[in-house]
Amino acid sequence: PSSTLKWIAWAGLFFLLYLVGLLIPEGFDWTHHFSTGSLHTIWTPWTRYVVKIVNWPLVVALTFFAIIVRSYRYNKSPIPMALAILSLPTIWVLFMGNIDGLVLLGLICMPWGVPLASMKPQLAAFALLASKKSILAGILWGLITVLIWGLWPLNFQLTLTQGWKAEWVQDISLFPWGAILALPLLWFSRGDEDLLMAAGSFITPHLFPYHFILLMPALARLKPAWMVAAWLVSWTPLIANWVGPIGWRMGNLLAAVMWAGIFFSTRQVKFRSIFRKSISEKST
Repeated sequence: PSSTLKWIAWAGLFFLLYLVGLLIPEGFDWTHHFSTGSLHTIWTPWTRYVVKIVNWPLVVALTFFAIIVRSYRYNKSPIPMALAILSLPTIWVLFMGNIDGLVLLGLICMPWGVPLASMKPQLAAFALLASKKSILAGILWGLITVLIWGLWPLNFQLTLTQGWKAEWVQDISLFPWGAILALPLLWFSRGDEDLLMAAGSFITPHLFPYHFILLMPALARLKPAWMVAAWLVSWTPLIANWVGPIGWRMGNLLAAVMWAGIFFSTRQVKFRSIFRKSISEKST
């Protein structure tokens, strides 16, 4: 009975979130691109088929639901859930009418969620490295998509051109120099989806600050001080309105704070326990 009540509660929550979606206006991207099927070539080719089977209120509901579920898995407190929803990346995604929430939904359904997670692989691709099942699922799906749509990953070369950088000043990618920081962080991030995405953000060839919506549920993993600090930092890209395009780079600071916050809130504790255990074994 308790299990049944839990499912009813989750279903009721989703219904309420759908009603909320009816009240949120469609953003520019949804109105002019996703709902019409006129997607930029940088988008993965199967995205146009996914958006055909959803409407805007459903996208909103799934976005909120994915954030809440992933946060709940880490921490049942409503505070980090609220902070994740009220962070700049989440509000930015909904204001624009984008579908990053569907990518997050794919992450919480891994490995079966690979088709959704890989629609925007800028960060999600690094999350696949967390487990052998996810890696295998990612490879299999990648091969299937190449067989159907050809060498579509080559479209990402567009993000490395000067024309792209001039038009999209919000692209804060540090590629390729970010590898100096990303590679050691990826090594210490093994087995952890959130750490891998935070570390991978320094080397991904295309990154907008709102892509960090995938990391916002990880606020629930942080100690209170780190949680508040990361949430505040999530808003700092807005200083671009006063200091110019360089302000968008504060999104890179968010990645650094999230990585450090997760590591010092979770991983460091594990490393300390292992270290103490080895010391005690040696002393005995």
